[in-house]
Amino acid sequence: MRDIQPVFSSNEELKDWLLNVHEKYYVELKKAQELPNAFWETYSSFCNTSGGVVVLGVMEDYPQNIIQGVGNVEKTLTNLWDQLSNKNKVSFKNINNEDVIEYKLDENKTIILVNVKEAPEGMKPVHLNDKLENTWIRTGDGDRKATKEQIAAFMRNARPSQDDLVLDNFGMDDLDIDSVLAFKERVNKRYPRQNYIEMTNEEFMIEIGAGIVDRISGKFKIKRGTLLFLGKVNAIREVYPHYHVDYFNRRGNNARWSDRVTDDEPGEYQMNLYNFYTIVYGKLTILLKESFELDQYQLRIPLSDFDVTIRECLVNCLAHADYDQGFPSTKIEVFDGWFNFVNPGKMLISKMQFVMGGDSRPRNEIIMKQFRLLGASERQGFGGPLIYKTAVSNDFRRPEIITDIEHTELKIWNIDLADSYPDLSDDEKMVFRYIIKNGADKSLRKLVPILGITEYRIRKAINSLVEERHLLKKQGNGKSTRYFPEMESIEMLTCLQMALEMLKSQI
Repeated sequence: MRDIQPVFSSNEELKDWLLNVHEKYYVELKKAQELPNAFWETYSSFCNTSGGVVVLGVMEDYPQNIIQGVGNVEKTLTNLWDQLSNKNKVSFKNINNEDVIEYKLDENKTIILVNVKEAPEGMKPVHLNDKLENTWIRTGDGDRKATKEQIAAFMRNARPSQDDLVLDNFGMDDLDIDSVLAFKERVNKRYPRQNYIEMTNEEFMIEIGAGIVDRISGKFKIKRGTLLFLGKVNAIREVYPHYHVDYFNRRGNNARWSDRVTDDEPGEYQMNLYNFYTIVYGKLTILLKESFELDQYQLRIPLSDFDVTIRECLVNCLAHADYDQGFPSTKIEVFDGWFNFVNPGKMLISKMQFVMGGDSRPRNEIIMKQFRLLGASERQGFGGPLIYKTAVSNDFRRPEIITDIEHTELKIWNIDLADSYPDLSDDEKMVFRYIIKNGADKSLRKLVPILGITEYRIRKAINSLVEERHLLKKQGNGKSTRYFPEMESIEMLTCLQMALEMLKSQI
């Protein structure tokens, strides 16, 4: 992950930011004589998505915002704390004293910055007026009420590992026997002393926690995750009507795709998660070998390292999917230079936790356990750091994660950031690579001997990257001009939170 600089570090920069910032996914501006009622809709939506900053006392306008200040600061803050402590108003208090900052911008104008963190999954949905239907989520630059389906997804996220539940009327007949035997053989090879191969299939399922014998009826029963992992597709769809898995190879100039694996078409295998994983991982491994063998002089990373990265992404995608949800389907796509992994359901840890590692909360614990028995997953909770470490150590474009209440999407590249935009000119790529690593200021002349091109070509490339490509951001004017790579919303939110921390220490 690239270094993140604070958005502002002085009074002047804060004022400039307030005048020019516009409402977006993580920023809300509100004029405020007192605490506006609409504050609570934004509070709910920030708690239920990725957090954000509410600015009280600034009205959005063009070409610049209007800094009005908060009319009655004392009453506004009293109202804020009173209502946060009222369970009938908000279901969860997610703001502490250090999250609220008063800032005197001018002699008679005070703004209030409120940093609203994302709520823990177990406390979602954060709703208003003691009614679940008063749940709000953040989309784009505004708040909107969550749908019934989204509220149901919040409730499932609050109680993960539903795949550990026993299915009363499902047993060995609902599992694909070929999948069970192949899985048992592979697990036995990893743990030969356990003698799994000598057990009956039912004994094996019980031993690994994938099934039970009912104490009252004496019948063998399987768990929901076991059905997904080893079941027959028709049986899976009885419990999960929306079950759908897809793999597409979209490399090259094919209008649609050159290869596909799906549960929608008749095939040689029952397309449960075990067979889908085995087949798709095999195809990904072949594609990786082909791409790394194209030119030995471009080999910057051991194939085994990127192979582990791809495997982690595939396992995460399948083990963290919300199979109760109808849309989107679980999908893996391969493109020239990058891979896309999509699954229904929100990631149950934050993006920062995913990158840092050490905190694993799989939605489907039984499925994850079966992947671990195969040796298909690294140490639990450290897949994210491995994925990022591979990218950083090889100067690849950083992985991108998009996650909301409906889906999670992980994109990874095995090419650098500049090459991941194939329509950039050679000059633009050269300048872009340099600024990504080093930044740049107004004195572009000093880049001439470094990059080996004229100052005119450097300025032309930067102007294109700023104004047309929107890959660089210009900050300041005159001698204070700086150029930085555009950051994702999650990084900008982190910048704001860091800037708030700086303000706290100054007040």
